[in-house]
Amino acid sequence: MSKILKTKRSIDVPIITPDIGSSENEVFQSIFEIKLEPESKTKNKFKSPEDKLKNEAFEKGYKEGFNKGYLEGYKKGHKEGFEKGKKEAEEKYKKLEEKLGKEFEEKFKTIEIFLKNAEKEIQELIINLDKEILDLALNIANKLILKEIKINPEIPLRIIREALNYIVEGTELNIKVNPEEYKFLEKNLAKYVPPSQKIKLIPDESISKGGVFIETSLGVIDATFEKRWKKLLDTLLKDES
Repeated sequence: MSKILKTKRSIDVPIITPDIGSSENEVFQSIFEIKLEPESKTKNKFKSPEDKLKNEAFEKGYKEGFNKGYLEGYKKGHKEGFEKGKKEAEEKYKKLEEKLGKEFEEKFKTIEIFLKNAEKEIQELIINLDKEILDLALNIANKLILKEIKINPEIPLRIIREALNYIVEGTELNIKVNPEEYKFLEKNLAKYVPPSQKIKLIPDESISKGGVFIETSLGVIDATFEKRWKKLLDTLLKDES
């Protein structure tokens, strides 16, 4: 009977296990350290060419997988970082744009209010100047009229003659005049009044020079200087407004 001789042959296959606890850089460095080992030392680790091929295939696969994963992770991280930075920049730009827009709007409103106030002040200034000019003109006119009245006693006579055109002939009249003009009117009025007209001249100190106050049974005619001046002012101010 033949004997079957069984021989036991053991093959030691070194297994490279990545150091999970180390950083990526350390793992990457360990691969190159293995590759850079002396050829004689590497040969001693393997008892057969098959073992060496297996180990080289493992190392190559590990390296390729690591490089691929590292590159993909880098690209992903770079993209995420870029998107995050872009989003933050857009948000900051939007906030800055809103802030500048708000500030511009506030500045514009301030300028608009300033211009409105300035326009109002200018209009008021013009109105005040117009009023001052008008007051000055009226003051000058008043003085000129008073001067004319003093040197021209015929002014109240012309007023009486004009008033008689609106009064029915034969009506009794009481005409009040300034005492200083009374004598002149008494002397000259009869020239312009028909005989049928009943007129009584009355000197009155309340009547200013150049003024006349006529009383009739139907009413009065206030032709005093003050009354006529007020009427003139009212007309001028009405036209001005």
